[in-house]
Amino acid sequence: MNGGQNMRTILTCAAILACAACTQPSPAPSAKPDAAAETAAIEKVEQAQLAGITERDQAASTALYAADAVFIDDHGNASRGTEAIGTAFKGFLADPTMKLDYKPGAKVLSDGGDMAYSTAEYTQTYTDPATKKLVTVKGTNLSVWKKQADGSWKLVADSNPAGPTG
Repeated sequence: MNGGQNMRTILTCAAILACAACTQPSPAPSAKPDAAAETAAIEKVEQAQLAGITERDQAASTALYAADAVFIDDHGNASRGTEAIGTAFKGFLADPTMKLDYKPGAKVLSDGGDMAYSTAEYTQTYTDPATKKLVTVKGTNLSVWKKQADGSWKLVADSNPAGPTG
């Protein structure tokens, strides 16, 4: 064989291999996540947090946050990481006048089933640390959830903007 034939043979083999690669079956699409089951799992975690808040249990109130989560309170103050979030909740839960009326809203699951967001409305009453007066705020909540490797759901972002109502 001469150099020209070798080159044609190599190019022909490369073309055949390229075509063969194109005709390989694509991987089967992964199963669509069970949105109802995942939503129920998120609701269960959310209800456990609400129970923890009602019981003024800091560990139960903050267990649903991922290690790198951010929590934004009703004043726009951001706490990053579980330790800082725990500190923020400690003061909140220590207030004997604190009451929270939380009405969970929609939960929307990503197509891949590994992320979700949820909304809620709330009314919170507490003692203002500066004025020592009772304050009631109404607000909205937007939470971003991420499914963990073990299948559990954790909050990665939790925002709670509010304004005084009286």
